[in-house]
Parts: sequence; structure tokens; C-alpha cells
Amino acid sequence: MNSCRPIVVAFGMLAATPAFAHCGGSFCALNTNWNVQGVWDKPGVRLDLRGEYINMDQLRHGTDNVGPSGEAGEHDEKRTINRNYIATLDWSINQDWGLAVHVPLVDRSHTHVHNMDEMGVIEQEQETWDFTKVGDVRVVGRYAFYHGDNADAGLSFGLKLPTGSIHQKNSAGEEAERSLQPGTGSTDGILGLYYNRHAGKFNWYAQGSWQNTIDERDHYRPGYKLGADVGLNYMATPDWSLLLQLNAQNNGKDKGANAESNDSGGTYLFLSPGVSYRVTRDAQVYGFFQQPLYQRVNGTQLVADWAAVMGLSMQF
Repeated sequence: MNSCRPIVVAFGMLAATPAFAHCGGSFCALNTNWNVQGVWDKPGVRLDLRGEYINMDQLRHGTDNVGPSGEAGEHDEKRTINRNYIATLDWSINQDWGLAVHVPLVDRSHTHVHNMDEMGVIEQEQETWDFTKVGDVRVVGRYAFYHGDNADAGLSFGLKLPTGSIHQKNSAGEEAERSLQPGTGSTDGILGLYYNRHAGKFNWYAQGSWQNTIDERDHYRPGYKLGADVGLNYMATPDWSLLLQLNAQNNGKDKGANAESNDSGGTYLFLSPGVSYRVTRDAQVYGFFQQPLYQRVNGTQLVADWAAVMGLSMQF
């Protein structure tokens, strides 16, 4: 751990604001910005490389796990595997101001079945999609408006840009649903507030974040996203740190002719224990296991029983 004060604790989560949808296109609701462990109070650049795995294979209706409906004329979601790779380049301009650019690479596979009534007998036709594409880039500025002896507070502000594709197709030429696409096609505004405090070997923070569409495309408007986070970091040794986060999300319903509004949005609460190891003075590796404590979805959607994150963070 370096000797710098934690001046901007909780902006990393904005790099991957979760996009829960009934097909299962998703990012982890997790903060991996290493301001949690103490950010330098001098100008500098940080590069964070994060990989996450989310296997969404459980259908849920409200708060209950359910099976496929098998109804004729409808399709049943089976599974979505999200392998997301997120690169964050963070520039700490000075003690008060900073700028971060978050670039996700989305590796996603999805399977669902169409239920067809063939003379009174339900026949199922399986469809799959598998793609690896750049998702929506986020550009987030920050301003720390308060510095105390052991505490700091500030705000973040920025945009999610429509850089990800919205027209990915499978081998049969069928276009994936919009909630499954690597991008939303929308430009979203991002706002956040945070507070952090450190005492000896402990650091803790609290953050609230908000994201909402300000410009939509092709008859699809993703729902708003509200997030609240509390995190605790304990420096067990000079190299090892134990991490614990509680991540809450509330997402509104998607809207528009290309949205599946009734099967989108919900409320989620996750517990995320983790560990980090300082490889060198300026580089550390980390890992998290994310466990859902509460998941209430609108309509019927795919959810995951767990998720995992690993990454590398370097200062220059």
C-alpha cells in the first residue's frame, strides 16, 4: 500500500454499471477502482484491467425461481454467459480533479428456444448467439469538494456513449434482442456522490450513483439505474488486503417498440468479498466472488447464482 490519501474512493463502479435484462446481458455490480485502497494525491495515471464471469442460467419471476413456460408462440430463455473485459484508464489531474475512460469488451453467448404449436404438439426450436464486441464506452469526470484529516467526499459526472453494436446477428441471420446486444444505442448521463473515511489499516466508503438515458436510438430506451454501495478494506499485511462490498441496484423498465418492457428492470442486492495482493509497489492483482442476497425482477428474467471478477491494477 502506498502512503497516499484516499481522495476519490468510489468511481470505479461507474465503469460497469450493471445492465440486467431478461435475456441476461449483464455486468457485475462491483467497485474495482483502487481508490478503495487509497489513491495517490499527486497527478498520475492508473490502468485497471478487469475480467468478469456471469453465468445466467436460472429463470426468475419476481423473487421466485421458475421453470420455462413452454407456452406456444412464446420463447423461453435458457442461458446467457457473460465474459466481460473492462479496461479503465484513469488520469488524476490533481488532488481535486480526475478523468476516467472505461472501455468494455463484451464476450457473450445466449440460448433460447421458440415454442411452436405443431398440430397440438409443442415443438421447440433452439436459437443461439455468440459474439465478442466492444461495448459502450464511459467517460467519467470527478471532483473532490471536501478533504478532511481522515475523510473525503466528492462527485462524479459523465456520459455513457453509444459505441457498442446494436445489430448483432446469429448464424441464421436473426438479430439478437436489444437487451442482449453489446451496446444499448443510447447516450446516458451519469452522476454520483461518495464519502470515504480511513483509520489505520481500515478504509470504508459509501456511494450513490445514477444513470439515465438522455438520447435514445432505434425505438429502445434502457431503464434508469440507481446504485448504492458500501465497502470495507482491511490491510492485513503490507501486501495483502481483505475486501468486502455490499452492492445494491434498482433498475427501471426498458421502453420503446424494440424493448421487452414487462421483462426488464428489477431490484438487486449483492455481497462481494474479495482479496488483493500487491505484486510490486505500483501493481496489484485482485479477485472477488459476488453472491446475490436478493433479486426481484419484473416479469421473467434470467439471473445468476454467483459471479466472479479478477483483475490487475497498475499506477504509472
